[in-house]
Amino acid sequence: MREITTADSGKKLNVGVGETLELQLPENPTTGYRWRLHSSGGPVLQLAEQSFAPSTEAVGASGTRCWIFRAVLAGVTRLELEQRRSWEHQAINTFHITIGVMPK
Repeated sequence: MREITTADSGKKLNVGVGETLELQLPENPTTGYRWRLHSSGGPVLQLAEQSFAPSTEAVGASGTRCWIFRAVLAGVTRLELEQRRSWEHQAINTFHITIGVMPK
């Protein structure tokens, strides 16, 4: 499984068909600011799972939002996310990465 973090924003990553990618971004949902997929990489990538893991058990704790993608088709695609409140149009942060998926 290939891990992708905020340090990878703006980069290009090459993987093979069948590989799994795990995107991890810091988030504090109690503030209302959540990461939202703007472009999920389909049909080249398939979203398999999404979860949130708090950093501590404290109420209101920040943590990590995680998406797991599977590379299902050869091609080039882009993952794009925005961190914003659902009722606001302006993002406070963005993330994007280009993914090249090579055939087996």
